[in-house]
Amino acid sequence: MSKRLNCAISSITYFNTDTRRVVLDLPKGETLSFKAGQYLEIILPGKRCPFSIANSPHDTGSIELHVRPTPSSEDSVKIEALLDSADKIEINGPKGDCYIESSPHKTLILLAASTGITQMKSLYEYLMHLGHKGKVFLYWGVLADSDLYLDELCKAWAQENKAFEYIPVVSEPDTSPNWSGRTGLVGNSVLEDFEDLANVVVYVSGGPGMVYATLDSFVAHGLSEANMYSDVFSYAPRSP
Repeated sequence: MSKRLNCAISSITYFNTDTRRVVLDLPKGETLSFKAGQYLEIILPGKRCPFSIANSPHDTGSIELHVRPTPSSEDSVKIEALLDSADKIEINGPKGDCYIESSPHKTLILLAASTGITQMKSLYEYLMHLGHKGKVFLYWGVLADSDLYLDELCKAWAQENKAFEYIPVVSEPDTSPNWSGRTGLVGNSVLEDFEDLANVVVYVSGGPGMVYATLDSFVAHGLSEANMYSDVFSYAPRSP
């Protein structure tokens, strides 16, 4: 069950030029019991803005969020102003039914667009806490290579875990002249690597258009709809 809490801002640091790591301390005596992959809402006057929880549920005591400005968004402007001036933030959570509670028995594909990597960080770190031994593929799609703000962390995971593969994908390579990695749409990169998706489980974090396009293309390559999970299915369901 979700709860409203007034949390002190413990620290704010920049990953890169525009994405901030925000650490919130829970009020004394309070806990926030959440599942890996869930999110919370930052409460603004008359508005609630969702942010994935970046830390694993086993890492208690504080809450980590990753906040990046969204162009042409009034809510984003308000969130940025709040972070610049406030010493406390009111939150409501946890929310969301796209989460992991136990190790999946199938190959796992984590597919993130932009700051959707936040949700995948929580999922992966919790799986490692559980001692998960299965194959995990993390595909992270961004516009430019400068958006890969957790690149070093993801590379470290790959060094530590031979069952883990990290595949960053830049969709607009013209913005990244020094980029020599994968390019194009992140979902297409998965299809280039997997001929058959019948025996995988997929978690996707991105906008509705991206998520549903990914669902359709993956189902066409053997994925069961029941084996794809995303918060989009709850907050932006397709019309019957």
